Amino acid sequence: MEPRLEEVFKTNGVPTYTFVEPREFNQMLVALRTPGRGVVIEGPSGIGKTSAVENALSALGLANVAKLSARRPADVEYIESLPAINGAGTVIVDDFHRLTDQTKSRLADYMKTLADESADDVKIVIGRVRILSVSLTIS
Repeated sequence: MEPRLEEVFKTNGVPTYTFVEPREFNQMLVALRTPGRGVVIEGPSGIGKTSAVENALSALGLANVAKLSARRPADVEYIESLPAINGAGTVIVDDFHRLTDQTKSRLADYMKTLADESADDVKIVIGRVRILSVSLTIS
C-alpha cells in the first residue's frame, strides 16, 4: 500500500517516509561519536531537529536512547536529576528552552564537565527552539 500524502509531508511529528539529511549531518555524526561532546541542535519549531538527531543516532547504531521533553513534568524531574545519574547513556532533551534558568544552567555545567572528562558513558543532546523576535514599527 502506498503512503498517503499526509504521511509523507507531515506538519507535525517525525516524518515516517522521508528524511533529507541537513548539510550539517556529518558534523552531527562526528559530534555524536566524540566522547564527552554535548550536542545542541537549534532552530525554528517543526524544522526537523529531533528527526535529524534520531536519524543520526540510528545511522550510528545507537538505539537505546532516552528521549525526554521539557513539556512533560515527569521528564523534567528526570532532566533535573541527570547530573546525579552515573552512566545515563544517550539522552535527548527536547524543548530545552522551556526549562527553568537554574535547570538549564546545571545541565550546561554538567555537559561541560562531561566534555572536560571525555566521558564515554553519557551523551547529552539538547534540542532548543530558536525564538525569532519580530519588531513592528507603526508610523
